[in-house]
Amino acid sequence: MEKHPQLLVYKASAGSGKTFTLAVQYIKLLIEDPRAYRKILAVTFTNKATAEMKERILSQLYGIASGDKDSNRYLKEILKTTQKNEAEVRRAASEALHNIIHDYSRFRIETIDSFFQSVMRNLARELELGANLTIELNNSEILSDAVDVLIEKLTPTSPVLLWLLEYIDERIADDRRWNVSGEIKSFGRNIFDESYIEKGSGLRKKLNDSSFIPTYRKKLQDIREEALEEMKGFNQQFTEVLEANGLKPEELKGGSRGIGSYFNKIANGNLSREVRNATVEKCLQSEDDWTTKTSAKRELIRTLAATELIPLLNAAEKFRPVNNLLVNSCDLSLRYLNNLRLLTHIDDEVRLQNQLHNRFLLSDTNALLHNLIREGDASFIYEKIGTTIDIVMIDEFQDTSRMQWENFRLLLEESLSQKEGSLIVGDIKQSIYRWRNGDWKILAGLGHDHSFRINEQTLETNWRSEANIISFNNELFTAACRVLSARYEEELEEPCEQLTQAYSDVCQKTPKQTERGYIKVSFLGDTQEESYADATLRQLAEEVSQLVAQGVHTEDIAILVRKNKTIPAIADYFDKNTPYRIVSDEAFRLDASLAVCMMIDGLRFLTSPDDRIAQARLASAFQQEVLRKDISLNTILLNDISDYLPAGFMLQTEELRLMPLYELLEKLFVMFDMEKIEKQDAYLCAFFDAVTEYMQNNSSELTAFIAFWDEKLHEKTIPSGEIDGIRILSIHKSKGLEYHTVLLPFCDWKMENETNNHLIWCSVAGTGKETDIPPFNELDIVPVNYSSTMADSVYCNSYQEERLQLWIDNLNLLYVAFTRACKNLIIWSRANQRGTVSSLLYESITQMNTLKMERTSDGNEEGDTGEEVFEYGELCLSEKTEQSESSNRLLMHPSPLPLQIESLETKIEFKQSNRSADFIRGEEDNQEQYIRQGQLLHYVFASIEKESDMPQAFERLRFEGVLETEEQEMQIRKLATWAMNHPKVKDWYSGEWTLYNECSIIYLDEDGTMQTRRPDRVMMKNGEAVVVDFKFGNKKETYNEQVRQYMNLLAHMGYKHIRGYLWYVFANELEEVSWKHS
Repeated sequence: MEKHPQLLVYKASAGSGKTFTLAVQYIKLLIEDPRAYRKILAVTFTNKATAEMKERILSQLYGIASGDKDSNRYLKEILKTTQKNEAEVRRAASEALHNIIHDYSRFRIETIDSFFQSVMRNLARELELGANLTIELNNSEILSDAVDVLIEKLTPTSPVLLWLLEYIDERIADDRRWNVSGEIKSFGRNIFDESYIEKGSGLRKKLNDSSFIPTYRKKLQDIREEALEEMKGFNQQFTEVLEANGLKPEELKGGSRGIGSYFNKIANGNLSREVRNATVEKCLQSEDDWTTKTSAKRELIRTLAATELIPLLNAAEKFRPVNNLLVNSCDLSLRYLNNLRLLTHIDDEVRLQNQLHNRFLLSDTNALLHNLIREGDASFIYEKIGTTIDIVMIDEFQDTSRMQWENFRLLLEESLSQKEGSLIVGDIKQSIYRWRNGDWKILAGLGHDHSFRINEQTLETNWRSEANIISFNNELFTAACRVLSARYEEELEEPCEQLTQAYSDVCQKTPKQTERGYIKVSFLGDTQEESYADATLRQLAEEVSQLVAQGVHTEDIAILVRKNKTIPAIADYFDKNTPYRIVSDEAFRLDASLAVCMMIDGLRFLTSPDDRIAQARLASAFQQEVLRKDISLNTILLNDISDYLPAGFMLQTEELRLMPLYELLEKLFVMFDMEKIEKQDAYLCAFFDAVTEYMQNNSSELTAFIAFWDEKLHEKTIPSGEIDGIRILSIHKSKGLEYHTVLLPFCDWKMENETNNHLIWCSVAGTGKETDIPPFNELDIVPVNYSSTMADSVYCNSYQEERLQLWIDNLNLLYVAFTRACKNLIIWSRANQRGTVSSLLYESITQMNTLKMERTSDGNEEGDTGEEVFEYGELCLSEKTEQSESSNRLLMHPSPLPLQIESLETKIEFKQSNRSADFIRGEEDNQEQYIRQGQLLHYVFASIEKESDMPQAFERLRFEGVLETEEQEMQIRKLATWAMNHPKVKDWYSGEWTLYNECSIIYLDEDGTMQTRRPDRVMMKNGEAVVVDFKFGNKKETYNEQVRQYMNLLAHMGYKHIRGYLWYVFANELEEVSWKHS
């Protein structure tokens, strides 16, 4: 029976050896065919992962080939499936390594973005893209520029201006800011959203009709008004019935807070389900609940309730949910209508700007390929990109977007029709990039995709963490799934299959025999003495001190945070209250460098002489950090600032303003003696690299560069590398990493973050559901701000789906954070905080089945919990590890070298060339003609190696127009031939000497200044060096001194036998220069 190729899908939980598995699969293919790398495409999602995978494969190929013991694990795995013996495997590994190194460009392990970028370049001709196309990665910058250009183009008759004014009027009416540029740019980011790109074509067509939005808005406003008026009518009827019977709402049970408040609320537009409270429920049930037992009008009210008021209340309750749904749907649909109209214009402007600047957005590559494939050009694209690809490997598949997947399906289907070996690796539980269009449901749904024969395997063993950490995570996330599933089922009355499926493989096995590992979870609350935030910072610092005192090294500790904005507060607290250093990439931004900031302030001074603050900052930094003088900023501001700056800088400001940017920055570095500022070298290297990159596409105009610095460059970070200290980083950035001890403060973020900019694209059109009703289905997709209001609107299905996705996103964030820990996991959360991961964590811990944590609390008598702590296991200390250097040459760590940035100034002299002089030369007298002949002969003798080269030299002079007449050429040629007749000169131009014609000798003089010297001719033969200077005038003693200097320089360069000559050409006389090495 024929065996069909299967797609291998690895479900790889945290620490399960995903990279090892991928590398083994890749190396197996190379062992079978040492040239297989040419037909394998391996795709990852980050440059770091790409580099790691390449290093892993190359180092293990080398290790297997050389018999390195560290590669034995790989060798054993390969020998399990190959037909080759060990010697053959080693030979194949050696051959594969040799092939890859000598054919590296075809070793295709790359990021998904770089792969699609190469696809675009292959299709550039067919897509009519320019030859010098620039692939642009920074969408936000392009968008910002496009919005600015769009606003600048507005004219009094522009429809866009009218829409903007309408939008501004709406915002002013709502007491919001009228400056809408930032909000428009923020909303404009939606043109890069896959939902908008993929489903927005119908929307864009409708928006081209200028009458559509006004008509659509009018429909929505009318429906909204009608629904509210209908509900006001019930309040009016209620009031009329009471008045007709001589009653007031206050005379009913509960007074103003009784049933009367219900009718007031619905009249004021409050139609939410909370309006139907216990009072309403009772009044619907019995007329007795409309009046008090002691009321004088009890019977009248009871009769009235039974005959008119209860039926009225029933009718109001019948219409309230329907009208609430309509009002909410209208409000949600109306909110972004003006923005929506602008979106197409922003989109068009971005396309226009890209076309003008010959650039292509990397984010557009997915969409363009997607459209080509959807239009039936799949085979053509495969021919362009896939004819050399037999096997596709995709890592971190849970972060793939739907469009990326549709584009990859083509390659996978083609590769699997030819050969087995393609594979996918992913883990739904580590999907934390949904905001970048990552869609874990693709991985979850692969088993139901009939295009592929799936061979699904789960990597069950966690090789990273200690047994107690694994047990805790197994129990905790199983319990968390139960808690969330119960909550979901209670609300929607159906099981939460998506969550159950996503966490079906959460339980991992441990290879370790001993139960080690420590977990501590603290729930803190606000007290009168200390806020929750202050208590968390204090306990975090105290915990670090205790860990270090007990034997945990600082470099083994990592602090993980949900948001980067938390990092400065923690770093600042540690800086002020502890001796420990906090290390983070965010702390190593370019604007943290004093030297770099001084250079920027120097530029600000040159461009804005009136900017006293920039001047004072520059002067203060120079005085305090370079000159080490204790002069305050206030002192400098109160005096003439120029007195505190280098005199040379103040004298040369005009010349400095005219210098090119890069040279200017180097000049500032020298002028302010910035080499005296310590620990700036890494920043300076990164800064000057960034300036070089900037200069490739921009001019040296200073104000533009300062604007670029303020907007973007100041945020650039340099790698924190191997700097000792406690690491602090975001959970997102920690993905893929592991740490001995993980501390997680502020584990209290919301499960559903309802903000003003959480936009989702909803669609009711064509769904066939009960919400598919006009006019809401007239737009293909609608931008809606996520909020609980959506639950009672036509967008309720989108709300429930988004809510579940938010739950899973936040559960995944917890999973990623908790699984970074190898030995110790310590968490601080907030007590009694509903709707956050704090409450989920608390409920899950208390509902764990088998693992029981030790629980302590210091709550007061009222039951308020000031602090509650759960602990499990014993603290693991840092182990003394002998850092043995790997015998694998490809894994040896380079030794760091000390780096000192210096800037050596080179004085550039501009001299007019002989040839350019020809164009401005007038009539020559005899003296000038004599000099001219000397210059031409000098050129001839300096440019030829041997006598037979003279015809080519004259040909070049004639071609360049230097020799103007045949008479002049004959004259010079005759002189040259005559001069060549000298026996020694003839020997020099025989071709037997190794020649260095007019080569510069660079050296430092006594003052340390760089100098250059250029002898006319230096020749070498049989260990002898001869230096010759050509002269065309009378003899001078200074000429001899000049040649002696050349000879001294050659001696310093290591040459032993040196002779020097002056050749007086017109006299055809040689003078040997006497010389003694000094």
